[in-house]
Amino acid sequence: MPTQKNAPTVLVHASEWHSGAGGLSTFSRDLCLALGRAGAEVYCVLTEATDAEKREAAAEGVRLIVSAVVPGHALKIGLVRRPPLPYGIVPDLVIGHGRITGPAARCCVEDHYPSARLLQVMHVAPDELEHWRPGREDDAGLRADVRSRLELDLARGATWAAAVGPRLHQRLQRDLSVFPESPEPLRLDPGFDRAGRPARRPTPGGPLQVLLMGRMEAWQIKGVDLGARAVAHALRLRGDAEPEVELLVRGASPSGCDALREAVVGWAADPALGVTVRPFSAEAERLDQDLARATLALMPSRAEGFGLVGLEAVVAGTPVLVSGRSGLGMLLKEMLPQADAARAVVPVTLHDTDDVMRWGHQIAAVLRDPVAAFATADRLRRAAERERSWAAVAEQVLSLLR
Repeated sequence: MPTQKNAPTVLVHASEWHSGAGGLSTFSRDLCLALGRAGAEVYCVLTEATDAEKREAAAEGVRLIVSAVVPGHALKIGLVRRPPLPYGIVPDLVIGHGRITGPAARCCVEDHYPSARLLQVMHVAPDELEHWRPGREDDAGLRADVRSRLELDLARGATWAAAVGPRLHQRLQRDLSVFPESPEPLRLDPGFDRAGRPARRPTPGGPLQVLLMGRMEAWQIKGVDLGARAVAHALRLRGDAEPEVELLVRGASPSGCDALREAVVGWAADPALGVTVRPFSAEAERLDQDLARATLALMPSRAEGFGLVGLEAVVAGTPVLVSGRSGLGMLLKEMLPQADAARAVVPVTLHDTDDVMRWGHQIAAVLRDPVAAFATADRLRRAAERERSWAAVAEQVLSLLR
């Protein structure tokens, strides 16, 4: 017989616990932890989990469940099987993320837990992204069409659809509006709250380090070329006696560091700029150290559904410039006084010459006066923490069940 319970039971479908594949995994993990802290009984089913990850999650009230294997098939196929939950556990809510785990979450409800409600979360807009992805054999427009239709189908088939941040929410709101039977989509804004983060001071020593982070296989989307040219332009705006500057790019493929560094050096076209390229890492401690060393973090994305890399910089108290073509940029402009938002959110118009000059001037202003930049970053962090918390996200989700 099912167990008697007061707390709602939530089953989240995820591809991983730690973020080897990017922001979707980070959002999913933070959402699981927030739901657990809010009193829900949270299970997260995924294809693989180490014992250390299971212990870490359990300490925060989340149980990681490894999906059953389908012999002869990829591990991700196992997500469509009935999850091996403890006896008697029936979820009240099942959560799927985009086209990555959304199909499995939908199958889980339809085939195994028909009494459960389904929340489908949108993380990307394929129509914005796919034509920026070079080197694919198939047609970008066709790929975007197929993926966009899948995202929309998953949203329509769920009890509730949600999007991460304002940019994606506006798009989902527009696309669902032609289906009268679809309820108004939710908007889930990630939290900026991290307990015990002190205000940062300018980083001692040198050179001054400017940081670009993300999965750099998609360097055009991330605006790596724009960032490199803008940092070089910033150097030309500064005096000869000002400190040396290094651009650190974190996120190359394991075998692509040398090639990416050569490209970045070519884009910058300035031998005075030091360039370091490091491979992508899912180690939170290493990424925290990158942010703690940086005088400035950049997120000059040409297209970015939200931009959790920029959020991490805000939370760390590191001065950051984020693209106006990102959900994070839109959110900061909503939350902050106009003057503070203008110091953190920089337009990306897709006119590269104009964008390089605009970003270069903003970068030069930060490097010229790091003390003022870190004071601004601390104001931004504290304001964002007051405005958006993971506890509020958890309450928003759990209120659906009430």
